[in-house]
Amino acid sequence: QIGNSAASRDIAYHVHGYTNLKKHEENGPFIITRAEGVRIFDDSGNSYIEGLSGLWNTGLGYSQDRLVKAATNAMQNLPYCHSFAHMAPEIVIDLSEKLINMAPNGISKVLYASTGSEVTDLAVKLVWYYHNAIGKPQKKKIIARTKGYHGITVAAASMTGLPHLHNDFDLPID
Repeated sequence: QIGNSAASRDIAYHVHGYTNLKKHEENGPFIITRAEGVRIFDDSGNSYIEGLSGLWNTGLGYSQDRLVKAATNAMQNLPYCHSFAHMAPEIVIDLSEKLINMAPNGISKVLYASTGSEVTDLAVKLVWYYHNAIGKPQKKKIIARTKGYHGITVAAASMTGLPHLHNDFDLPID
């Protein structure tokens, strides 16, 4: 029987990445209810410093009024628009121009991805594409460090030098 608590519903309905699911079922989740600045708060009101920064996505802190306003404006104006197949949201053009103006000389284009894992996979694909395009399709080797972390997608996790992230998933790929 599934209870009404957030913990019991989490165990019943949610699969957590990088989590031993048996232990999770036995011990339950760590439920976060809100965040402010560098702190997160659990369902008992305890405060913790969020050392992972939301897995590297909240470097400016939580609940920042200027970021809430910017996000609200974006959601009211254009909540989402991809940039595939020649579509170009103006905000992407503006940000790209700003980034290129800040970048070192020689960098002339911006290519976006949603996560670090996607960026790692994209880098691999670009290297492979480049070598195919210049007639060197045999150049496919990617070198990564032991104990280095590069992400959770198949290619990125293969480059991640952590055996516990390889063993259960038949990684690394060639």
